[in-house]
Amino acid sequence: MQNTGNALTAKQLRWIDEYLIDFNGAAAAVRAGYSEKSARSIAHENATKPDIQKVLQQRQAMLAQELQITQKSVVAGLMEAVQMSRELRNPAAMVAALREIGKMLGYYQPEVRRVEITAAQGLVQADFVAMSDAQLLALIEQGAVAA
Repeated sequence: MQNTGNALTAKQLRWIDEYLIDFNGAAAAVRAGYSEKSARSIAHENATKPDIQKVLQQRQAMLAQELQITQKSVVAGLMEAVQMSRELRNPAAMVAALREIGKMLGYYQPEVRRVEITAAQGLVQADFVAMSDAQLLALIEQGAVAA
């Protein structure tokens, strides 16, 4: 596939092609011509580069469009697998299919909460940060006795 205007090297583009085969970054690095010794670090580096992520997402979208695959159709297929596993009394397969559905729907993503601290709370936080472990433990013990 051709470069989409990003300043990616030929090896990086090859890594993308190889990665899309099995989504194994280290194996893709080796197949793309990187050394086995550095394959894991190269895979991590490539997977975190925004330009590479952009090309990966574009290629995945093109592939999904070509194959006429949607998230809905994949979930429907997995739900069929769940039902078949239930009928065959195969709980491991059922759990595996449900796990994949959970991943696709984002159920395993960490919950992000934004906490805003006022200036006064920031001063209290700074006091806690400045305390030694012994001071913090003493404070905790006082709270436990007071409660």
